[in-house]
Amino acid sequence: MTLRYATALYLSGQDKSAQARELLAAVPARTWSADMRELDRRLARGEVLAKARALHESGDERAAEGLLQPLLPDEDVALTLAEWAAERRDWAQAERYYRGVLAKTPQQAEARLGMAELMQAKGDEAQARHWLPAWPVSPLPADEFNYYRRVANLYQALGESGTAEAIFSAYEPLVAGQPASQQTALFWRDTARQRFDAGDAEGALSRDRKGLVAAGIAPREDLDGGELTRLARSQEGEAWLASGLRSDLDRHYRQSQTTVSLDSDYWGSSGTGGLSDLRALTQMLQLDTPLAGGTFFGRVELVDMDAGKLPASPYKEEFGTCAARNCFGQEHQQNTGTTLAAGWHGGAWAFDLGTTPLGFEVVDWVGGATVEGDLGDLGWGLTLSRRPVSSSLLSYSGTIDPGTGISWGGVRANGVRIDLSHDLGGAIGFWGSAQQHLLTGKNVPDNWRTRLMGGIYYKLVNETNRRVSVGLSSMLWHYQKDLSGYTLGQGGYYSPQGYFSLSVPVNYRQRTADWSWELGGSGSWSHSRTDDSRRYPLEGLLPAGLPGRNAPVEGGSSSGFGYTLNAIVEHRLTDHWRIGGRVDIQQADDYAPSHATLFLRYTFKPWQGDLDMPPQPLTPYADFD
Repeated sequence: MTLRYATALYLSGQDKSAQARELLAAVPARTWSADMRELDRRLARGEVLAKARALHESGDERAAEGLLQPLLPDEDVALTLAEWAAERRDWAQAERYYRGVLAKTPQQAEARLGMAELMQAKGDEAQARHWLPAWPVSPLPADEFNYYRRVANLYQALGESGTAEAIFSAYEPLVAGQPASQQTALFWRDTARQRFDAGDAEGALSRDRKGLVAAGIAPREDLDGGELTRLARSQEGEAWLASGLRSDLDRHYRQSQTTVSLDSDYWGSSGTGGLSDLRALTQMLQLDTPLAGGTFFGRVELVDMDAGKLPASPYKEEFGTCAARNCFGQEHQQNTGTTLAAGWHGGAWAFDLGTTPLGFEVVDWVGGATVEGDLGDLGWGLTLSRRPVSSSLLSYSGTIDPGTGISWGGVRANGVRIDLSHDLGGAIGFWGSAQQHLLTGKNVPDNWRTRLMGGIYYKLVNETNRRVSVGLSSMLWHYQKDLSGYTLGQGGYYSPQGYFSLSVPVNYRQRTADWSWELGGSGSWSHSRTDDSRRYPLEGLLPAGLPGRNAPVEGGSSSGFGYTLNAIVEHRLTDHWRIGGRVDIQQADDYAPSHATLFLRYTFKPWQGDLDMPPQPLTPYADFD
C-alpha cells in the first residue's frame, strides 16, 4: 500500500493526475490511508480546476464557474474566480472573492497582489499602492519570478518605471537559466514591454528574442533581421501568447526602423477653366526615424496646382472683379511651391509644424497637436490644429485679382477636433467625430465651420489577413457663410449652410507574404442648402464705380446621389524595398478631389514582417486632419 501511494504521489508530480487516480482506485477506498484519501481529494480538485480552466478558455464562462462554485471557499478556487471576474471587468465580484480570501488569510500574497491589480484597473492609485507588494526584497525569492513579473507590471502602470526595471533586472539572470515555458515567455514579453515604454526599443528587441525562444517560436536568439522579422507575421488562429509576442516584435522593430518614403500624388476635380478645373501634383519625400521613444519625421513636398485657363483677354468671368467688366492677363491660373514640415509622434502624443508651399501667393505657418487615450472601451482623440483648405487653387495658394492687383485667398482652418471610436476586434465597430473651426484667409471673411460625422461598420469576414466590411456613415455640416465663389473676397471652398449625407461603404482588404491590397467603394445620398449671399463679401476691397458691386448671389438647395471607388496595392520587392499605388474616384456633391498615387519605401533595416493592411501611402501635409 505504501508503494502504491508513493507511485501515485510521483505520478501526480509529473502532471499525470489521471494515471495517479487510476492507481489509487485499483484498491478498495475503505483500505486507503489518510494520505491516500488526501492525495485523491487534491487530484480530483485539480482535475475540476483544469476542466474549468479549459471551459473558460473556450469561452464558456458560465459552465466553468458552475464547476468551481461548489468547491468554495477553497482558496485557489476563489482566486481563480476573482481573476476571471476581473478579466470581464466585474470589479465588485472580483473584490468580493479577494476579500473573502484575505478575511481568512490577511497576508495571502496572491490575493493582495490581485487587489492591487484590481484597484489599478479601476483607477484608484492610492488603494493600488496600499496593496502593492514592497520592493526591494531580500533574499530574492528565486522561484517567484512570475509573481514579481506582475508586481513589476503594476509599478510600471503606476508610473514607477525605475522600480519596474529594477525588478525585471534582478530576475533576468535567474530566468535566463530556466527551461523554456509559458511563464518564462511571459517574463521576457513583459520585460521587453517595460524597456519599450522606457524608450529603449533596442533593449526591448533583445528581450523579444528571448521570449520568442522561450515560447518555441524562434529556434535561437541570434536570427538576422530578415529571419527575425519574418516571425512577426500574424498567424491565423494562433494562441494568445504567441500572437502577442509576434505583435510586440512587430511594434518594437518598427519603432527602431528608419524609413525613407517617396510618394507622387496626382489629384484634381472637374470644373470651370481658370477657377475650379483643378489638376495638381504633390510629390512627397519623407524621412521617419526613431527619436526620444517615438518617431520623428521630416518632409519636403513639391506642390504644383493648375486650375486651367480663363477665356482669352479681354474676358469677363466670375473671378476677382472680372464679373461685369473686361479683364486682361493671368488667364492661366497655376502655382508651384515647396512645403517644409517636421513632427514627432509617440505613445499618446503627436505634434507637427510646417509651412504651406513656399512660392504660393499666400504662405503661412501651419501645424497641429494630438493627444489620444482610452475611456473604458472607447478610444478618444483630441486635435488642435491650423491647416490649409486645399480644395482649390484659390483656397490653398491664393491668387491675384487681374482687375485690381489685390491678392486674396489662402484659407486656413483653425480649431479643434474630437474623435471617438470603438473596436475591440469583434464584428462590429463604430466611430464619431465633432469638429469646430474658424476659417480665415487673406482678404476673405472669417467663416465658422461645424462638422459632425459618424458611422458603424460590420465585418462580414474578420480574419487576421483578410477582412470584408460594410457600414453606414453620416455627415452633418454647417458653414456660417457661403464663400464658395471665386470673385474677390470669396474663398473658393465648398461651404453650404446645411449639408447632410448618408453613405454605405463596402471594403475588401487582404494581404499575403509580399502583397497587400484593398478594394472599396460607397454609394451615397446627400442634401445641401446655401443661403443668399453677395458676389463681393468685402465691400472695402472694391474700387469705386465697380459694376455689380452689390450684386446678389441666390442661394438654393439640391439633393443627389454620389459614389466613390478606390483601389490600393503594395508589393514587397526585397527585404528593404516596397512599392505601391492607389486610385480613388470621387463623384459627390462635396467636390472632394480624386487621386492617383504611386509610392516607394526604403527601410534601413530589413523587414519581412506583415505589410500594412490596408497599405498606407503618405498623406499630403495639407490633409493631415
